[in-house]
Amino acid sequence: DNRIRNYVFALVIALGIGQQFFNANIFRRDWEKQRDIYWQMTWRIPALEPNTVILTDQMPIDYETDLSFTAPINWMYAPEYTRADLPYMLLYTEKRLGGPTLPALEPHIKVTYPYRTVTFNGSTSQAIVIYMPTNGCLRVLDPSHGDKEIYAKLAKVLTDAISLSDPSRIITNTNVYATPMFFSEPKHEWCYYFAKAELAQQVGDYQTVVSLGNEAISLGYKPTDQNEWLIFIEASALMGDIETAKRISAIALADDPRIRRGLCIAWEQVQVRGQEGNEDEIKQILLSFECSPQ
Repeated sequence: DNRIRNYVFALVIALGIGQQFFNANIFRRDWEKQRDIYWQMTWRIPALEPNTVILTDQMPIDYETDLSFTAPINWMYAPEYTRADLPYMLLYTEKRLGGPTLPALEPHIKVTYPYRTVTFNGSTSQAIVIYMPTNGCLRVLDPSHGDKEIYAKLAKVLTDAISLSDPSRIITNTNVYATPMFFSEPKHEWCYYFAKAELAQQVGDYQTVVSLGNEAISLGYKPTDQNEWLIFIEASALMGDIETAKRISAIALADDPRIRRGLCIAWEQVQVRGQEGNEDEIKQILLSFECSPQ
């Protein structure tokens, strides 16, 4: 009868409206995640040598491919680009490995990709590797800091690429900073301080790392991924504040025991490069965290 027909019609309309609302939320979250990725990238990588290939396994985003990221990255890092070889290319190892673009994760392999009317020409020896976790901050992976071991439980198509990562391709001293002009800058929260601290760590400025960590903590920020404490632990210890480094280590390990290997690597770095006179104390700290002192 008419009453049942009206109920069915109303239900169909309600379901349609609900689906539209659901889809709108998905795309809104996707847009916000893109903003976070691009801004964290520019905070961590202020400028970049041309002909750099950026490798990652996959971005935690539903509707963007590696090629979708390539155009905005070139706009950010080469805003004056004119039609010539494309300066930058982002490739998903999960998708490209074993194909003509990325035959293997080995040094000195030519990377060529025709991108519409231009071509990218680079090499696996001109690469940086980035990692953007679903919950956490974007980071540049560095084989010299033990990242292949720290992130050993991640996808093999990512960890196998870490040995190719050359952070020296990041231009740390520049007058022209990359900017995602298509997104407004988000509020400076934990990931801003982490990105700037990782950049300072890259150039050996451990005092700035410590200062950034202290400022973030004073503002009430902390990581969701406990691995992000590691650079602050290492920097604090290298600057002589062993007690703070121990305290943060204990908190991070209690929150997530899976970071133990990364924590051991951070303290091993301190053991190798730390101040003279602290050797016995560092050895005891390594033992207390069930690490193997050198």
